[in-house]
Amino acid sequence: MSDHRNLDQGIYIRLVTTREPIKRAFAGTGKSRRRERSSAHWIAKSIVEGILGNHRIERNGGAVGETEIIDMLAEELWKVPEQTARDLVEIDANKRDAAKASITQVLLTALLDRYECTFFKPEYRGMGASSYRSKGTEPPTSESV
Repeated sequence: MSDHRNLDQGIYIRLVTTREPIKRAFAGTGKSRRRERSSAHWIAKSIVEGILGNHRIERNGGAVGETEIIDMLAEELWKVPEQTARDLVEIDANKRDAAKASITQVLLTALLDRYECTFFKPEYRGMGASSYRSKGTEPPTSESV
């Protein structure tokens, strides 16, 4: 089995950085005091946008559409037990951390059961010179030493 640590971390980071009102709506502790299905969709969308930056998700050798992945993750999020969803926005950090880990594991398992997920290091597209070949950082040659 491949190491899917990067995928796991990508899911976790996006789950943790989801805006609080969306997480509260997902947990049923928002204004309406009911779990809102649309919040699961927004969380799933955020996760997919985050992980597709450096993961290729395929089925039978062909790329899977972003919408399909979002719908699948939203469905899996909706299946999360209500108490776990509430713990996600709990004041107690231990409960919050356990909920984040549990939800991340559920989503990771769902992705790996349905798709082939491959991590790839994206090509450098930043501002300025790449840190690998910045001006003046060329490795010394035998002639310059």
